[in-house]
Amino acid sequence: MKCPGPLLLCLQVVLLGRASQACPPPCQCYQGTKVFCTGEEIRDVPEGLPGNSTQLFFVETSLAAIRRGAFGNCSSLTRLAFLNSPTHGLEAGAFRECARLTELEISGGNLSALPIQAFGSLPRLRQLSLTFSALPDLAPGLFDHMPHLRELHLQGNQLTGLSPTIFCRLRELETLDLSHNPLVGVPFRLFSLLTQLRVLKLSNIGLIRLLPRTFWPLVSLQELSLDRNALGELPANAFSGLSSLKRLHLQHNTLRSLHPDTFSHLRSLDSLSLEDNHLSSLPAGLLRSTPQLRQLLAASNRLVAIPDGLFSSLAQLQIIVLSYNQLAHLPVGAFQGLSSLTTLQLDHNNLTALAEDAFHDLFNLEVLDLAGNRLQVLPEGIFDSCDSLLSLALKDNPWACDCQLAYLVHWVRNWAAPLNSQTVCASPDHLKGWALPALPQEQLECGAAGPTDSTLYLGEAQTAQASCTYSDPQGTMQLLCDTAACHQLTVRLPPRGDAAGWGLAYENNWVLNSSCGPVSVWVTVRVEPGGAVRVGEAVSHTPLPEP
Repeated sequence: MKCPGPLLLCLQVVLLGRASQACPPPCQCYQGTKVFCTGEEIRDVPEGLPGNSTQLFFVETSLAAIRRGAFGNCSSLTRLAFLNSPTHGLEAGAFRECARLTELEISGGNLSALPIQAFGSLPRLRQLSLTFSALPDLAPGLFDHMPHLRELHLQGNQLTGLSPTIFCRLRELETLDLSHNPLVGVPFRLFSLLTQLRVLKLSNIGLIRLLPRTFWPLVSLQELSLDRNALGELPANAFSGLSSLKRLHLQHNTLRSLHPDTFSHLRSLDSLSLEDNHLSSLPAGLLRSTPQLRQLLAASNRLVAIPDGLFSSLAQLQIIVLSYNQLAHLPVGAFQGLSSLTTLQLDHNNLTALAEDAFHDLFNLEVLDLAGNRLQVLPEGIFDSCDSLLSLALKDNPWACDCQLAYLVHWVRNWAAPLNSQTVCASPDHLKGWALPALPQEQLECGAAGPTDSTLYLGEAQTAQASCTYSDPQGTMQLLCDTAACHQLTVRLPPRGDAAGWGLAYENNWVLNSSCGPVSVWVTVRVEPGGAVRVGEAVSHTPLPEP
């Protein structure tokens, strides 16, 4: 062979040619140590694999079994993977020549069983993945000979039960994933010796209930996933001992209520996910012992109110998501002191009014979503403290475009960020469908279309706290009360042209409902020429007997 250039280049050509010849077809070798074998024609481990290979991958082959002695020439392997191959047999001692192996993965196979000595010769193994391979069970003692295992991934199999001692020798285990298995339950003391475990995933395993103190030994645990199960309740001490826990996933369950002390031991908790449950209320002190919480996700529940002081101890809170609930009002000062908050999502609730100072302490707020509520007006000055606001969603609200909306229209017009063009007027008729940013200021007149709302404060200051919000399904009437008295009455009046007419008394009675029970309310309202609204002095409200 005649060298085409300098001696070094000539040697490179020769070495590359030898590496290519040393790789058995249809496998391909890269960088001298990585081997990829792909194709349906591969039905067994090829002979002649490079002896210095450190990484070997079988991808979408027809390899049905892994036989004893198949890797006799691969004693240097540190990583071995079988991906999307119909592997159903694994002989005892199949990896006996792979004593240096640190990572082993079998994914997308069809493992009907594993011999107890399947991994007996892998003392250096750090990561084992047996995922989505239809594995029906795990023999006791299967993992006893890999004391240094750090990660064990078993998700996506058909495991229906586990021996309480199956993980007892894995004292250095840090990650355990049992998700997507029909386990239904977790044996008591299954995790009793896993004191180094940091990540535990039990998503979608059919859990109906948790035994008390199930996770108590996991003193190092930082992430726990219990989402997509059928948990209807949690023991009060379900998470006791988890002082290092940072992320707790409870979304997509059927939780109906939470004990006030459910999270009382989680002082390091950073993220709490409660979305898509059946929660109609949250205890006032639920989060008092989670001072490090930065993210609270509680969308798609049935919450009708937020208790006073729910967020009062959460100075680090950055994200609150309460979308798709049934919130009719917010308690006074609900978000007071949350100076770190950047995202607040209140969309798709039943909010009919907001206080002027609802967002005054949120100096770092960047995202605010109020879409899909029943807001007709917003008080003047409500966004004056929101200098950091980058995204504001107001669409799908029945905005009443009269003089009471002048502040909002002016603020939107002068706001630097773009507003969704679907934010449009719902009334009066001659402005219906107009986008708020394009609305002419001179069109915002009161008296042109008749009054729409009237609010009466019943002998108390506007800032009085109200723990119960009573309302009718049509949104015509809303009454805010606390345990001592009622403080605020909001009535949606008919537009001009209705039967009541100008100067005639408008009166009606309602049966209103809330989480505090039903009340009966009778109100008389007179609309006088000039648009003045006079609400009758006597408002009668009598609690109805419980059904």
